[in-house]
Amino acid sequence: RQYSQEIRRASDGRGPVNYVVGAYYFWQVIRGKGASAYGPAAALWNRPVASPIPLAAWEAALNGFEANSTSDPRTQSYALFGQLDWKFTDRLTLTAGLRYTHEKKSGSFNQLHIAGVDLSTLPADIARDATIIRGQFNPVTSYSTRFSDNSLSGLATLSWQFADDALAYASYSRGNKSGGLNLTSLPAGIDPDVAPEKVDSYELGIKTQWLDRAVTFNVAGYWTEISDYQTAITEQVANSVNFRQYIANIPGVRSRGIEGDLSVAPTEGLSFYASAAYADTTYSDYPNAPQAPERLNLDGKQDLTGAQLPGVPKFTYTLGGDVSAPLGTLGGRDLSLYGHADYSHRSTFNTSSSNSRYADVPGFGLANARIGIRTEDGLLDLSIWARNLFDKDYFQTLSAQNTGIVTSLIGEPRTIGATLRTKL
Repeated sequence: RQYSQEIRRASDGRGPVNYVVGAYYFWQVIRGKGASAYGPAAALWNRPVASPIPLAAWEAALNGFEANSTSDPRTQSYALFGQLDWKFTDRLTLTAGLRYTHEKKSGSFNQLHIAGVDLSTLPADIARDATIIRGQFNPVTSYSTRFSDNSLSGLATLSWQFADDALAYASYSRGNKSGGLNLTSLPAGIDPDVAPEKVDSYELGIKTQWLDRAVTFNVAGYWTEISDYQTAITEQVANSVNFRQYIANIPGVRSRGIEGDLSVAPTEGLSFYASAAYADTTYSDYPNAPQAPERLNLDGKQDLTGAQLPGVPKFTYTLGGDVSAPLGTLGGRDLSLYGHADYSHRSTFNTSSSNSRYADVPGFGLANARIGIRTEDGLLDLSIWARNLFDKDYFQTLSAQNTGIVTSLIGEPRTIGATLRTKL
């Protein structure tokens, strides 16, 4: 359940200084229920080959075992904000803003065993080992936590229109990502509170139009520093093949790069566009990262300082175009033929938080196309389209486990369809 409300007051936009000020309130409670149950194959599947605990104890611990959990994270947030645009001249403008946020978060987590062999009926040594195993997978636990945070964020942008169709700007912003709660079964020593992120971002850019606005070209460079970066941690439970996941803060992340886009419309019925980006997004400080499955024999931790963040390719680009031509009239309405095509490519990227080499997704490009007829007033729009036109095989994600299994999310194959739209 959640509730939010915002109130604003803004100037009329006619003066050299224009502003908006306001207040915001947010409240939310989530009630979560979880269940983990294990069947007759669980002992053989989860028991490591070198486990000192006999198979009989694993069978007693897991066959028919079930644990249930509940959680109730709560959030309450208040904010005051304001922003102004100050036009020093017709071509030079300063935009500045501040936001103060006070946030409270609280919640509890409870987990109980509700099914399974009664361990008190077993021999003492088997019962002892089975108790240890259940504690590794789903320990009986109950805890609550709460914290509050005050943050100040803001921005400052100076823009200069140095020609009628050209604008240069420079900006700095300080942002915050809300903290969170780990309401789950946590490894020993892990704090259930996740600290807020702090983000400092700098950007320089130019926006231009040429040839009576038939050509648009924009380019920007950016540099972002994030401290207390929130990331998903996946850790192996000791002496098992089971894993636990939780959110934790790492010291820092840096993202820097350049991106540009170009669009050309030589005639009313023909246009092309292109965009490209380079992103160097790396861990600036991450000396105690979880180890990749294929390197667990070396150490349980690794230093990922300088490694690329998961899911972020270094190079991406997109090309596309649109064309339309009149076909005459239909029922007194102008009728036209139109087409669209685009191609997007991304370079190799990794999709695991441990930078496993088995999670490297090879670079790939996808093409899409559409052709159709439509009336200019929107009464009729009939098109045939194709996504992944050349039926490219690709992965969206790859994930390796220490059992030798590599799982993946496969990209969609070529899909062909038709769409009929009407607007009355």
